Amino acid sequence: MNRKSAFTLIELLVVISIILIASSIIFIGGGGGDGAKLSSSQRIISGIAQGARGQAILKNAKVRLIIYSDDTSNLDDDKKLRFFGIVYWGNDVDKDGEVTATGWKAATQGTLLPEGIYFNPDGGPNADSNPWPKSSSKMTLDYPRIKVGDNKDRESGGGSEEYYYFEFSANGTMGSDYDNAWLVMQAGTLKPGSGGALGVDFTEIENEGLKAALIFRRVGTTTPVSDPADIK
Repeated sequence: MNRKSAFTLIELLVVISIILIASSIIFIGGGGGDGAKLSSSQRIISGIAQGARGQAILKNAKVRLIIYSDDTSNLDDDKKLRFFGIVYWGNDVDKDGEVTATGWKAATQGTLLPEGIYFNPDGGPNADSNPWPKSSSKMTLDYPRIKVGDNKDRESGGGSEEYYYFEFSANGTMGSDYDNAWLVMQAGTLKPGSGGALGVDFTEIENEGLKAALIFRRVGTTTPVSDPADIK
């Protein structure tokens, strides 16, 4: 007797997330202006967040949505605050099935937001209503990498480049630290700072109203916020 195969709910969740990212990238090509780029960025990040949650459930492992920091080296200035990826805590296994290393591994190759749109780590509401632990939510990684390499520290990563992160537990939920945490994206300009290193400037008048956000819920879902007046 033939057995019929079917997609599981988790497989469908991951596929839908990939479709969301792909459709958002297609939308970028047909849109115009920073407003269209901002809407596309919100859809892209929403898809990545759903993909990260799906990976956590599928692999039964801790997963982090990572964002290239603005404090890392100048070698990849184009990636600062606009390069997003997904890593999970897993094992390297040799041909005999023996575990050779455990650490953070890439689940995706990473995605760049449209030019001129960046993650703003300080762009959400005040600290009382935006409890995302920014000071502790940074890690160092060698990414993207399907082998563990130096990414062996469960908390800090252990690699060479710095990333912000939002973390999903193995059941797809987020810890209490992330309850109602905001991920804000905003139009900005890459400029040299006082020391000569490039950084993202969000203070230009024309960029102040060009912002959107996702609110991360403890259960692992996200809520989009598109009205800049709601992001203070």
